[in-house]
Amino acid sequence: MTSTKLFHRLVLFSTLLSLVGLYKFTTAFFLAKKSMPHTSKCEPDSARNLLYDVLGLDSGNIDKIERLGILSKHVAMNNDQIGGNTRPKIEDDFLAPGCWMPRRADAVALIVVDALRFDFALEHLPKSVGAKLVEERQRRSQRQQASVKSDSMVGGNDKPRDSIGIQSDVPPLGQSQLYQFVADPPTVTMQRLKGLTTGGLPTFADISGSFGGATVDEDSWVQQLHDVPSSRRGILKENDSSGYNQTANERRGMVKMAFVGDDTWVDLFPTQFDDRHPFPSFNTRDLDTVDNGCLLHLPRLLDSFGRNVLGSNKDNEKNVAVPYFEMLVAHFLGVDHVGHTYGPHNVHMDAKLNQIDDALSAIFNKIDKAHESCQVVFVFGDHGMTEDGNHGGGTNEEINAALFAHYSPGCGDMGPSLDITGSEVGEHSEEAFRSINQIDLVPTISLLLGLPIPYANLGGVVPALLPPVYQKFNHTERQLVEAPFVATSLALNAAQVWNYLATYSTTANKLPEEGMLELKAILDQGTLALKNALSQHGGYDSIGFREACGHYKYFLSRAIALGKQVWTRFDTFGMLMGIAIMFVALLVQAPWLTLTVKHENSLISAKQSGQDSKVMGKKSTLETMVLVMILFFHCLLLTFSNSYIASEQYIVMFMLSIVCLIPIIFSLLWDIQDDYPFSNASLLLIIVISSRTNELFITGHGLDPMIRKHWAHRCPVFMTSLCILLVMRLLHFSKKRIQSGFVHLVMDTTAIVSLCISWYEKRSIQVSRHGYLSSRLSLAICFIGFCKCLLDRYYSINPQSSSVKDADSQMHTFNTLLIKVLIFTITVTGPSSASSSILFICQCWAMHHLISLNKNVTKIRAPTLAMIWRLCTRHAFFATGHACSFNRLQFSAAFVAFETFRFGPAGISLFVNTFGWDILGICYLTNTCKVNKRQDILSWFCFFQLLETTISCISVGILRRHLMVWAVFAPRFVFGAIFLFLCNSYHSFHLFSFHSEERLYVQNHLHKK
Repeated sequence: MTSTKLFHRLVLFSTLLSLVGLYKFTTAFFLAKKSMPHTSKCEPDSARNLLYDVLGLDSGNIDKIERLGILSKHVAMNNDQIGGNTRPKIEDDFLAPGCWMPRRADAVALIVVDALRFDFALEHLPKSVGAKLVEERQRRSQRQQASVKSDSMVGGNDKPRDSIGIQSDVPPLGQSQLYQFVADPPTVTMQRLKGLTTGGLPTFADISGSFGGATVDEDSWVQQLHDVPSSRRGILKENDSSGYNQTANERRGMVKMAFVGDDTWVDLFPTQFDDRHPFPSFNTRDLDTVDNGCLLHLPRLLDSFGRNVLGSNKDNEKNVAVPYFEMLVAHFLGVDHVGHTYGPHNVHMDAKLNQIDDALSAIFNKIDKAHESCQVVFVFGDHGMTEDGNHGGGTNEEINAALFAHYSPGCGDMGPSLDITGSEVGEHSEEAFRSINQIDLVPTISLLLGLPIPYANLGGVVPALLPPVYQKFNHTERQLVEAPFVATSLALNAAQVWNYLATYSTTANKLPEEGMLELKAILDQGTLALKNALSQHGGYDSIGFREACGHYKYFLSRAIALGKQVWTRFDTFGMLMGIAIMFVALLVQAPWLTLTVKHENSLISAKQSGQDSKVMGKKSTLETMVLVMILFFHCLLLTFSNSYIASEQYIVMFMLSIVCLIPIIFSLLWDIQDDYPFSNASLLLIIVISSRTNELFITGHGLDPMIRKHWAHRCPVFMTSLCILLVMRLLHFSKKRIQSGFVHLVMDTTAIVSLCISWYEKRSIQVSRHGYLSSRLSLAICFIGFCKCLLDRYYSINPQSSSVKDADSQMHTFNTLLIKVLIFTITVTGPSSASSSILFICQCWAMHHLISLNKNVTKIRAPTLAMIWRLCTRHAFFATGHACSFNRLQFSAAFVAFETFRFGPAGISLFVNTFGWDILGICYLTNTCKVNKRQDILSWFCFFQLLETTISCISVGILRRHLMVWAVFAPRFVFGAIFLFLCNSYHSFHLFSFHSEERLYVQNHLHKK
């Protein structure tokens, strides 16, 4: 008795120690990137200071850039400028065509089609994107024909020519452009929107924000649009007398921002939008609410979009300024929800893409009518979508979205911008121009709207998306081309990025010196090329400016690469401390567990003799070798290989078969004296066959019941499975009469029947029959029954209760509680789980009898039994459609009982859906070990999980700079940490309850006396 208590105390100490070590490592590993409080300024000398202080350009070069109109010139606004107007001096004291550079667009519309993959935009939007791309190809063909004709003519042509040598009456290029838009993982909406507005790289720890909401605390173009006075960003023109006669607040109210769609935008920017219409976005079964809301409000918002409404209305005879939207954001969500619910290839997706196609066609038609103003619309996906409709990771399907840019006729010819490709520097620069990261849109939008680039931006300007400035402003220099404007844009962008990285390195976390030196060398090359181009006299060295463009663009691409390596700050000392504490926890358990194995061997030697003893010795040696190999492979090799992690489901199945195979072979080949010579073999075969059947034949877990491509979703299949489950429940009731047994039977039967009705209704094509009420009833009954079981369990051990039961009855009471958890898990996992649950129950039954058969004469040792059960529970996790990856989370579980998102019930449902099978496995193993007095099996089970998690900590610590760390290794560590937390938490609770029940039993015994 004393040794048992000592062992329990050591295990409890080790358990608590491992949780402390895990907490220490986790907090050290997931320190998020520090937000910088700085903001880019829109002051008269802001751009000059960047070029002078950061790049080292001299005053003469900067004066030349400013004199040419490439840099914005801020002019003091006073009464002398407005022709004797007697109005008092106005609040805004500067007038500028833009904060850093002249504004290039009058209005910009962002149309976010959530989860718009590149192939969707290219192949499934024929009326909008497809039609505009056909028109662009036709314009390009006409342009080439005109160029050939122009080159063949010799004199006699008096038609005007533009700066690139093409006649001005030919169609302009670049009004419609389609690109592959590369997102950075994690590919979840909130992180992508943060990147698309701040230009920063997302952090792994920010994933939690996708389920709760968090405002943006860094500089962004949205905040800049809200804060920067309109007179400083090109809204108020020098000849706009109506604007001069307004106060600063009045002018600020003339240009507005509008938003409609996914309410995530309002979570991020709660006060910045002047006209906002958010719609709830979490219900993945709701395919139309957000999109219908967008379609409802977009016509009105488009009527007031763009500067062409200012002073041009027929009713506006007095030239009174009319408010308009310079920024319009619309976020469609239906494509993403269809993908989550049905996958990317089905009739629902076709219908949704047709709806988006019609909406985009109407928007483009509106843009095409703006001949006097430059209006730009960007249509893009915030991330992609896998073939099963999910996202969140870093696969090519998830990170490759689409970006379609369309320009109004008032933007002019985009040909000069498209002509700058970085070829003058080399292939590495050309690749930088070809690749468009999502954060590259941030500086591009800022320059389009005359804003300063956000302070913490790491994106690079995309020259091909900037309408040429020299066409919009009347310059005296006839030889001026677009290259100087692009070179200056990239120079300011590079200066801003370098300034941010240098500040971050000195104030937050020192960046790698080697990487910073490489960036500085590239930056200096670009600055030298820009200085040489500016020093030319008698014309503009276009090649020199293009070389500067190439160097700066390459610098920006390398800066993003450096940022991806260091976006998270690691506390190396804290990580080492956490690993060391977890190793101590392992060392505390290891000696005692070794003694239990030696004790088992001594018992076997005492009970076996002769040939049987030799056979058991060989079997023991072989079991040990197999266990060591599996631990080495699963805990060491697996955690260091991303390809093995991706195939972990099949590896676990293979390992389970191998571990079961050894005892089966020895039971069949050697006639070991036993009352049931084939019991172990048959029970192990049940475990292997059940696992294999679950993996190969049951699919569609976590998907909506209305998806009909999975046979387990068919009514006869899940109804039959539920009937078998109900029969098993009846057998459990008839086997052992427990307290309130009939009440629990009625509750469980009602819950199963309600679940069956819910799934049947959800398969109906009638929208009104959604099955939510039946699902809520089933979940509520499970919760009430769970509470009732806890009370029954308390009364069964309470010394003052008259209904004290024996240990066997307590076990059945506990199993009744687990039945409630099982039904709850089935409800939130979907129809396929009904069949999977039957196979899982068969495995539990087999494991229970394996432990019972080996209670006294140990034919299968405790480590082997623990490994078999651990692999069974882990395989149940994989076989029900889960994986150690965030893009495999079954978000539909949050909406099995409610049509709208409710954080509490949705969180509980998603957690039980993901970890319910592990919880069931740990709890059932604990109960079985307690009844059969085999606590050593449970201790080995927890030891194996602790060993795996400890090695996983080491692997993510060593591979923290690996390309796949956030996509593969870190998610697996997170899931492993949760498994360990569940295992150790319940183990600790079990030890506490065990000693509490022991004391209560003694009190009860004394009470009876």
